[in-house]
Amino acid sequence: MSFPEGQPDPSERTPVDDSGDTVDPAPTDGPFSAPFEPLRRHLRTWAGRYVEMRVEARTGRRE
Repeated sequence: MSFPEGQPDPSERTPVDDSGDTVDPAPTDGPFSAPFEPLRRHLRTWAGRYVEMRVEARTGRRE
């Protein structure tokens, strides 16, 4: 990324907190975690399944 006015002075930069003390809530936390678990599982596995289907379609491989 370029800076039209040059590099910012190190004292003007915002510090990055790498302490790890802050934890974002996981999408599996909360009251809606159970109803959405099948959807999350589908989204995690869909890309791999889609690739397998496309490979089978192009190679003519059938199980």
